[in-house]
Amino acid sequence: MNLSDPKYQNYKIIFFVIFLISGYLLFNSELSFSGEVPQIAIVVSKRIKPYVSIIEGMTEELEKKEKKFEIFFLSESDSPDSQHMTTRFENSRFDLYAAVGPEAAKLVWSLKTEHPKVFTAVLDPEVLLESGSSQCGVSLRIPVERQVREISNAFVNVKRIGLLFDARINDWFYKAADAASGQYGITIIPLMVETRAQITEVLAQNWQNLDCVWMIPDQTVISEKIIEHIIKLALYNSKGVIGYNSFFIRTGAFFSFDFDYKTLGAQAARKIDGYLGTGLCNQEPPEFQTILNRKMIEKIGFKTKE
Repeated sequence: MNLSDPKYQNYKIIFFVIFLISGYLLFNSELSFSGEVPQIAIVVSKRIKPYVSIIEGMTEELEKKEKKFEIFFLSESDSPDSQHMTTRFENSRFDLYAAVGPEAAKLVWSLKTEHPKVFTAVLDPEVLLESGSSQCGVSLRIPVERQVREISNAFVNVKRIGLLFDARINDWFYKAADAASGQYGITIIPLMVETRAQITEVLAQNWQNLDCVWMIPDQTVISEKIIEHIIKLALYNSKGVIGYNSFFIRTGAFFSFDFDYKTLGAQAARKIDGYLGTGLCNQEPPEFQTILNRKMIEKIGFKTKE
């Protein structure tokens, strides 16, 4: 064959292109022809309704994206550092661990594995998870500034908001809300307690200074009975209550932030898919909605901006 023949030169070019493409496909795992589908372990803290809804949304979204997964519920006897569960997962061939709930997140983040980890349904992952570790997932915490903005954007005459909290737990939340309040023309009044027995007295001393009471996740001041009690006291004093889930609205609060847990699961699944595809991930706030209780808004005399 004449090496100077144009046909021979064309063959050389074609061969070189095929060689480059083959090499790229061989070393690029995302485009390889191995056909292997990532295996995902979904570890769930408890078999409760919110987590079950999260799993439903997560698995539906993962199935759409053709991902394989197994679901593991931690039993009541399994502590977050359970050696049995830790050994079980570390000896398994999973490509990613997804944690639903704080107990599951603590266990997953304790695993000695380099495989990706994603959490959801964790309120404060930066506190719960190991310092300096990758914090990839969807938290349950709506940014405080965003919450203040949503309250301000909803109402004309809600200006003096009493924030009920235990400073040992949520002083940081108060400081963030107070820092954000000025730009929205709102005053955040601290209602600090250290025990539930102090709540009624602290409220009694401040009703005249408040338009409403804002209740946030705080183990000192939150229980169903306490919520019901505070809402009754607020209505008796012609004040309102702001909460953070639909139970508050059903009980008589006039405004609340709320999550659809199935939507939260789908959001987490998208984080998982993105992580597997790019190797990049961060923490993001949950998708949420705000609920207005029109009956209570009218009864108290608040005016919306709609």
